Amino acid sequence: MHAWWQRIRPRLTILYLAVALILLVISGAGHLRLFNEIGKVFGGFTWTIDAESPDKPIIIITTPEQLPPFAIPIGSLTSNAHISSVNHMYGTTGIERAYRQAHPQEIITYTAQGDHTPQETITRPAYIFTWNLWWQTFGLTLLAGLSWLIVGIVLLATASEWTGAVEGLTLLPPAILLLLYSHWGNIQTATPPDLVVQMIWIPSFALLGAGFIHLSLTYRPMAMVKGRKPSWLVDGLPYAPLVLLIAYDWVSFLSRGYVPIRTNIELSLGYAVFGGVVSLGIGITSIFQIVGIWPRYKKTADGPSSPVIPARIRYHLGDLLTLWIGGIGLGFCFGVLPILLRGQPLLPLAMFYVLAAVYPLILLYAIRSLRLIARLHVTLDQREEALQEQKKTAQELRKTNEELEQATRLLLHADAHLRSLLSQRIHDQPKQQALRIRSLLGYWQHKLRLEMERSVDGRITAPPVIEALSKVRKISEELERDLRGLQLLVEDAYQRRSLGLKLHLEKLIREDLPVLHTESLLEIRYDLWALDALNPDLEQSEEGEKIAEAISYTVTQALLNIYNHAGASYATVRTTFQENVLCVEITDDGHGFDVQAIPPEKTSLFKANLKVRAAHGALHIDSKPRPDPQHGTTVRLEIPLRPEARIDTQPQVQPA
Repeated sequence: MHAWWQRIRPRLTILYLAVALILLVISGAGHLRLFNEIGKVFGGFTWTIDAESPDKPIIIITTPEQLPPFAIPIGSLTSNAHISSVNHMYGTTGIERAYRQAHPQEIITYTAQGDHTPQETITRPAYIFTWNLWWQTFGLTLLAGLSWLIVGIVLLATASEWTGAVEGLTLLPPAILLLLYSHWGNIQTATPPDLVVQMIWIPSFALLGAGFIHLSLTYRPMAMVKGRKPSWLVDGLPYAPLVLLIAYDWVSFLSRGYVPIRTNIELSLGYAVFGGVVSLGIGITSIFQIVGIWPRYKKTADGPSSPVIPARIRYHLGDLLTLWIGGIGLGFCFGVLPILLRGQPLLPLAMFYVLAAVYPLILLYAIRSLRLIARLHVTLDQREEALQEQKKTAQELRKTNEELEQATRLLLHADAHLRSLLSQRIHDQPKQQALRIRSLLGYWQHKLRLEMERSVDGRITAPPVIEALSKVRKISEELERDLRGLQLLVEDAYQRRSLGLKLHLEKLIREDLPVLHTESLLEIRYDLWALDALNPDLEQSEEGEKIAEAISYTVTQALLNIYNHAGASYATVRTTFQENVLCVEITDDGHGFDVQAIPPEKTSLFKANLKVRAAHGALHIDSKPRPDPQHGTTVRLEIPLRPEARIDTQPQVQPA
C-alpha cells in the first residue's frame, strides 16, 4: 500500500464508523416511534401529511403486502391523490379520531380526490398494526440498511488503495435510504415529515446518483492501470450538484417552515436517474475499451497509439462493471422507475427489501474475491506447478478417503450383522436353556417340599436338597440376567426387529434396564411419540436399517452410561419430528464430564457416532460437570428422514 493511504485509511474508517453510528441512532429513533404504534388500530396503509397544500391533506405512502390493496393510488409522479376526510371528518383530525375510536375490521370511510379525478368515497376495514406488519414494511429495510452499512465498512477497512475506499464509500447512500425509511410515514398519530426525511432521506437519492458517477469514473480502465490519489475532478465533481440541492432545501425550510416534498423528491430522483444513466454510459464505454471495440488512442512522438490494458485489469474490470451495471439496471427497472411512475416497485416490497439486503453481500463476496485474485495474479504462474502437485495429492487423498469410507461402511455392516446373529443365538440357546432350568428347578423344589410335608417320620432329607436347588435357581436367574445384559451391550437387534423400534425402546427403558440395575434409584421419563413417523417397514431396506440401528444403539449406550457412570437421579428420553428431521434427545442430571478432555475413540458413543453418520445424521454431546448448577449431560441425535423412511402423514404433537 502507498504510505499516504496507510495514514489516511484509519482516519477515514473512523469517520465512516462515526457516520454509521449517527445513522443507527437516527434510525433507532424512528423505529422506536413505530414500536409505540404496534398494537394500535390503523387503516392498513402508511401515510403522511402534504405540507405544501394549505389544508394539509393526507397522502398514502405504502400498503403492506399482507393486507388487501387500497383503491386510492399511492402517491407518485403520475398520481397525486389525497385523502381529504375520514369518517366525514376533515384532514388529520378525522383520521386520528377514526383510528383511536375504531376496532379491528370496523369499516372506515375515506373521501379522496386526485388532481384530475372527481371526489370519491371509499370504505376499508381497520386493522391492527402488528410486529409482522412492522417487519415486512420497516424491519426488512432496517436489515437491508445494516447489510449495506456493514459491507461498506468492511470494504473501506480492508481497502489497499483509494479505489477500494471508493467502493466502500459509495455503499453509504443506499444504507441511508434504507435505514432512515423508519422516519417516513405514519401509522396512527399524525406527524409531518421531519428534518430527517426532508434534509437527509430525500437528498440521499441524489447522493446515490453522485455515487454512481463517482464509481463509474473510478472504474475506468486507464484509472485502474496504476493507483491514484483523490482528485477533485473524479472524486468531487459528481457531488457538486448536491450543494445546490441542500441549499434549496434549507432556503425553503427557513422561509416556509417546510421543504416542498414533491419538488424535493423530483429533484433528488431526477439526479439519481441522471447519475444512473451517466454511470451506465461510462460503464459501457469502459467495457468497449476492455474488449477493444472502442480503443482509446493517445498521441505520442511516434504517432497515436492505443495504451495496453493488462489482462488482470481487463478481467477485474469486466467482472466489476458487469456486476455494477447489472445491479444498477435491475435496481432502476424494478425499484426507482416503478416508484417514479406508480409509487411502488415492480416486485413485492418484502422481496425487494430481501434482494436489497442480499445484493451488498454478493458485492462484498465479488469485490473481496477480485481483490484476492488481483493480488495472486502476479504469482499465479510461479505457483502453477505447486498447484498441480496439490491437485494430484488431493486426488490421492480423495481416493484414500473414499476407500476409508467404504471400509467403515463394510465394518459397520459386518458389526450389525454379527451382533444380530449373537443376539438371536443368545435368545434361542442359552437364554431359553436358562428359562428351562429355572422352570424345572422350581417344579422339583415345590414337589420335594410337598413330599417332606407328607412324610410321617420326617426322615426325608428335603431341606438340604431344597436349599441346593434354591441356590441353583438363583444362579440360573443371575445367568439369565447376565445374558440379558450381554444382549443390551451388543444392542438387541433381534428384539428390535421382532417388536419394532418404538416397542423395543419402551421395553428397554421400562423393563430391561431396571431389571439389570435393581439397586439403582434412577427414574427415566420417556416420550417416544415421534417414532410413529417412521415407516413400519423401515428395516426392510438397507437405509432404514441404518436409521433404526443408529437410534436404538445410541439410546441404549447413552442410558447404560447414565446407569453406570452418571450418578443421576432422573433422565429423560424425548423425541420430536419437525421438517422431516427426527430428533432424539437423552438428558440427565448427573455429575457430567468434560467432553473435550475425553478422547472420542475412548467413549462408548464413538461407535454410535459412526452409526449416526452412516445414517446421514448428526450426533451432539453436551455435558456440564459439577459444581455447575446446570450440571448433566445431553445427547442429541438428529436424522433426516427420506420419504421412503417415513409414513405419509407426520405425527401430531401430543397435548401437554
